[in-house]
Amino acid sequence: MRQLLLIGCLLWLTAGCDTGSGTIGDIETDSFELDEKLERLITLEGQRKLDNFILPSSTDYSQIPQDPRNPLTADKVLLGQLLFHEPALSLYTKRVEGRGTVSCATCHHAKAGFAAGRQQSIGEGGSGWGEKGEARRPSSAFPLEDVDATPMRSPSILNVAYQRVMLWSGAAGANGPNKDTSPNWSDEGDTRFNALGYDGVETQAILALSNHRLGKVSDSILSTNATYQTLWNRVFPGEPISDEKAGLAIAAFERTVLASESPFQKWLKGDYRAMTLAQKRGAMVFFGPSKCSDCHTGPALNSMAFYALGMRDLSGPSVIKAPPENLGRGGFLRSAASNYTFKVPQLYNMKNSPFLGHGGRFLSVQSVVDYYEVGLPEMNLPPGTVTDQFHPLVLTAQEKADLVVFLEDALRDPNLKRYEPTSVPSGGCIPANDAQARLDLGCN
Repeated sequence: MRQLLLIGCLLWLTAGCDTGSGTIGDIETDSFELDEKLERLITLEGQRKLDNFILPSSTDYSQIPQDPRNPLTADKVLLGQLLFHEPALSLYTKRVEGRGTVSCATCHHAKAGFAAGRQQSIGEGGSGWGEKGEARRPSSAFPLEDVDATPMRSPSILNVAYQRVMLWSGAAGANGPNKDTSPNWSDEGDTRFNALGYDGVETQAILALSNHRLGKVSDSILSTNATYQTLWNRVFPGEPISDEKAGLAIAAFERTVLASESPFQKWLKGDYRAMTLAQKRGAMVFFGPSKCSDCHTGPALNSMAFYALGMRDLSGPSVIKAPPENLGRGGFLRSAASNYTFKVPQLYNMKNSPFLGHGGRFLSVQSVVDYYEVGLPEMNLPPGTVTDQFHPLVLTAQEKADLVVFLEDALRDPNLKRYEPTSVPSGGCIPANDAQARLDLGCN
């Protein structure tokens, strides 16, 4: 590392470039020292590699985790990208007015960090868009009971390649943490496709087609459009059009949606100017005294662990259909010991959609850091339920400020638009295609 830093220093001096943090001299020296300290901290003094935290390029399929039964290919990823953004798949809707109006991207789109732009996502039965989905509201043409509103905050699909199971409860998926959970599966609910044997990303993609009224794709544009027919025959030669195969294509695309151009990722790959001094100090806090990295680790800064932190479910003025109490992993496993535990989320691009926690109750990264600092659960949970690691966090004001800068800015990939197609074969508006959304988004 020291050799690289010296070379970097010479390059900076000869190029006469600004560090973004101040003038050449002591500030650069401070930055180089931070780089060395941060590398030692992340690698545990050389016990592990920086590579453990690097996200691969979205086209480097050999390095992207994948289900062996759903290998990634360029054609499959392209097909999945189009299907993910294709509103024409919303064919079997509750009401005729909803046909052709929504896609997977309605609740997971680029401008919101591939999460949603509002606390509670609205699929069919929603109207309007705004800038990034924040203005979406129930349509006056729909009875409230027919509106497809999610029971929990829609999590980001960023970096899902590093999730073996999906959903906040981890109920979707047959492998990893769910390997021995088949007695808890059923023919209904979130586990109804686990018996297919796929990992969580594939299982959830198939499940979402059904849950959000995008299923029965054999009757959709896939069977009539030349572009889709050509792609389908390349990806699934001789295979009939089905929800299962369409879900596999969507999952293949989702696995390639990686926040690999964020400043922290660039720093990990050797661009020591990618992060500011404040971001580097924040990374020191993240991997040091805050102990955030105890739970948020690996390339996606997530894990397949489940913790009870006492965060509230969906509630508030923007929630149009209040869901019942959510037991998280405990509701899936039917185990009191797992009640109120939820999967550790990935941390990239949180700033794009500031509705954090499974209930979307936190409206900023700062508010989440404050919650951890206080260390008191919002909910009055049964004794012994709250995870032991959740206790007051002792940080200075400067450490807190730097940590927020790291989480908000160093982990933000500014170029997620690259994962959105310029158009879809139906000509529908991306990411929502109802009349008001088309106006808001400027679609012809």
